Amino acid sequence: MHELGRSSCRVGQSILGQSPGVRQKIKQKGNSVNHFQRLMCWLAWLGITPFIISLSLSIRGLSLVDHTGEQLFIIYSVIICSFMAGSLWGQAVYRENQSGSLIKVLASNVIALWVFAALLAGLGDQQMLVVLAIGYLATLIIECVNTDSLADGWVKSYLSMRAIVTLVVFILHCFLYASLIT
Repeated sequence: MHELGRSSCRVGQSILGQSPGVRQKIKQKGNSVNHFQRLMCWLAWLGITPFIISLSLSIRGLSLVDHTGEQLFIIYSVIICSFMAGSLWGQAVYRENQSGSLIKVLASNVIALWVFAALLAGLGDQQMLVVLAIGYLATLIIECVNTDSLADGWVKSYLSMRAIVTLVVFILHCFLYASLIT
C-alpha cells in the first residue's frame, strides 16, 4: 500500500529544456496520477471492509437487513468478484498484445458467468465460498500472467497491491468457510 501510495509519476524528470509552462503542466499531471494511484489503493483496501463486517456478523450470529452475515458476505463477494473479472475486459481494451487481450476478455466472461451460475444454482454457503475464492485467484493469476513483463513501475505496484488485497480477501473467505464447519 505504501509503495503504491508514495510512488510518483516520473513524467518529465528526463525532459530538459522545456518551458516553465510545460514543466508546470507535466508536474500537475504527475500530481494527478499520484493522487489517482493513492485513491485506487485506498479504495482497494476500503473494499475489504464489508467482508470484515459481514464475517464479524456471521461469527457473532447476527444479521443485518434480514440477511445473515454469511449471506451478506457472499452477496458482496459475488459483486466484487464479478467486478474484478470485468476489470480484465477493461484492461484488454487498452492492450496491444492481441493474444493476451483475448485471454483476458474470455476469462472475464467465464469467471463472471461461473460465479453467477453458482449463485443461480443455489449452492450452499461453503460451496459458494470455494467458487468465489477460486474466482478471485483465477482473476489475479490471469491478470499477472497476461500483463507485460516490461510494465512500468505503476503497473507493477498495482499488481503487488492487488496480490496482497486478493490474498487478504482469500483468507477472509477461508475464515468464513472454517467458521461454518464448526
